[in-house]
Amino acid sequence: MGRPIVYGMALSSYVWSTRMALAEKGVAHEWVEVPFGDHREEPHMTRHPFAKVPAFEHDGFTLYETQAILRYIDEGFPVSPLQPTDLHQFSRMNQIIGIVDAYAWRAIAAGVLVNRVLKPRLGLPTDEAAITAALPQARLCISEISRLMGEEPYLAGDRVSLADLMVIPLFYLFGKLPEGEAPLAEHANIRPWMRRMEERQSFQVTKPPGV
Repeated sequence: MGRPIVYGMALSSYVWSTRMALAEKGVAHEWVEVPFGDHREEPHMTRHPFAKVPAFEHDGFTLYETQAILRYIDEGFPVSPLQPTDLHQFSRMNQIIGIVDAYAWRAIAAGVLVNRVLKPRLGLPTDEAAITAALPQARLCISEISRLMGEEPYLAGDRVSLADLMVIPLFYLFGKLPEGEAPLAEHANIRPWMRRMEERQSFQVTKPPGV
């Protein structure tokens, strides 16, 4: 089989999650940078008609939506499974992934990271009101993920799962900002979990430049 191709910008948490999943599997892949703005133009619009990232290709099969891509990677490359077989852990994994897609990405990435990290790089003004409005939801997402994790070493049990790969890019980037330090430190299990994730080879080899 050929190498999978991941299309998207380096700072996208979803692109990072996808690349981490491939690294966890030991699958070499090609990463094609799609600069911000180009995701709304061809040829990317053909890959992803909703103008989002990542887009994914493998042996001529194309796919978008991060959850679908992550499950394709896990089920298409059977070594080092990233989905629990225990029903409760499997359901917890899916619940946390759902929290990321429905709430955490919107608050942490769109609300805070875009304004604190991306816009300054592009020479665009920061929307301080949007950051302020996003922080209560960001705190709630962190609190709930902490509660659901409980005393387990990883978010959905005793092994890394797709949930961990979805959350760690967001939390890591958020934790680099003044707004993220206190919300992450409020929960005793979150920072130790982050350190465990940051020490993984998959995190280190896919970490975006300059973060």
